[in-house]
Amino acid sequence: MFKSKESGWMHGLLANRYAFPFLAFAVPLLLRAVPEVLMGSYAVGFDPIGYYVPTTLLWLRGDVTFLSFIGTAPLFYSIIISLVSLGGSLVMVLKVVSVAFEGFLGLSIYGYAQKGLGWSPRKSTATALLGTLYFVALRVSWDSLRNMLGLVFFFVALTLFSVSERDGYSRKRYALLSLSMVAVVLSHQLVSVIMLGVFAFTIGYKLFRREQTRAVRLILVCLPAALLFLAVFSLLPSVSEFRLIFSFSNANDGWLALFGFSSYPAMLLSEAGFFFYCFLPLLPFLLLGIWRLKNFQVRSWIVVSLILLLVPMVSPSNLRWVIMLTYPLAFCAVEALSRLKSVSWKRFGFTLRRIGIVYVVLMVSVLSLGFMLMSPENPFHYFAEPVNGYIYQIPTSMLQNTVPKIDCGDTVNALQWFRNNVDSSAVLLTHRAFYGWGMLTVNASQIVLYEYDNPASAAKTVAQQGHSKIYLIWWVNGQGWYGQPTVPSPFEEVYHSGEIAIYLYEAAS
Repeated sequence: MFKSKESGWMHGLLANRYAFPFLAFAVPLLLRAVPEVLMGSYAVGFDPIGYYVPTTLLWLRGDVTFLSFIGTAPLFYSIIISLVSLGGSLVMVLKVVSVAFEGFLGLSIYGYAQKGLGWSPRKSTATALLGTLYFVALRVSWDSLRNMLGLVFFFVALTLFSVSERDGYSRKRYALLSLSMVAVVLSHQLVSVIMLGVFAFTIGYKLFRREQTRAVRLILVCLPAALLFLAVFSLLPSVSEFRLIFSFSNANDGWLALFGFSSYPAMLLSEAGFFFYCFLPLLPFLLLGIWRLKNFQVRSWIVVSLILLLVPMVSPSNLRWVIMLTYPLAFCAVEALSRLKSVSWKRFGFTLRRIGIVYVVLMVSVLSLGFMLMSPENPFHYFAEPVNGYIYQIPTSMLQNTVPKIDCGDTVNALQWFRNNVDSSAVLLTHRAFYGWGMLTVNASQIVLYEYDNPASAAKTVAQQGHSKIYLIWWVNGQGWYGQPTVPSPFEEVYHSGEIAIYLYEAAS
């Protein structure tokens, strides 16, 4: 009876074979565009301003070698540099790419669900939407663009592998699978670790089942990506944010104050708490879905992530392995919803699945829209402290980058004041939060990056190198972020715009 009532344009749309993949692409793309529009001309996300902008500008100026290029997993930067070289503004290119990657990620998830797992178009679309629009997935899209690019190719690789296992291998499929895996390695190291772990488990499973021929073939397919990963890992630039996870010997190390742990049990407790913060709204469906979903690769992804959570490392935080669980767990949640169809109350005329769908849609809508639309100054309650005890993993709002939207204009004003009013021999100390902003506005030779360390210690070191005029950009005293509400006493404010100030270093006599 229900199907007979479907008519008109909606029936025609859903009957079209391209309707569901289009929805899997277009809906995430359009919704991800919302915070970009609300931010205006400013970038969304920490990494785009903190890392992508300065790295791209330095590479455009020739400050890169072949070895450092390979060691940075360069595919993303190659795309960005190509688009900027064609005449695009760097910030606008990053904004457009952020939106486009979200759409392609939804489409790649759909492709794996539909082609790889054999799910229906409706079920595959639901997986794509949950895997891109749940607030944890939106957090990835907020600033981890290299990560997203790697995920797109990872889902392509999983799809090619599943289709080849089912329909048989050919030279073309071997080549495409191997190339997609290489593209993952060239996109992001973290996704590469998960991918190689999943395929290592798959190879081991085939050997266990005595499928030696298929195992050897898969080893050969994975070999180029594995060798490239070793090369990338060995050439990975050694940067100051890589720390020992439990080393608190240096009290001035602001990086560890934000991301370190006091002990191994404290690390495990923090990971468990973060997992429940991220996935408690979906927990009943996840428990049922993990039990019901039999796909070996999805299960391997979960197992690999859980194993990695036991490794004490921060790069910048091992809590990111929890965030990466959002994608396999999206498959589990949708599988659980489909299984609930068999539980019904005939007297009331509805199934438990309908209740589950209504709950998931409302829950995802409230959390995700709150994350996208509310400001950092007035965040949705779930993302504000003390509910959100993981503020440096899940930000209070998408409407910020390294600084909140309200401070973006003042940051530009402060840097323009420095450029127009300070002698060219002076240097500007920049925390990672202001490094990209400085590179966009000030002469790169005047910028000194001190990462998350103590600015007074950095200023003392720079002064010993012969610089007499040393400035610092930070918030006005009492308003600072990143665990530094005030600046050390040797700095004196000389200019401020709103809550962003320029300070002059006054060395002790």
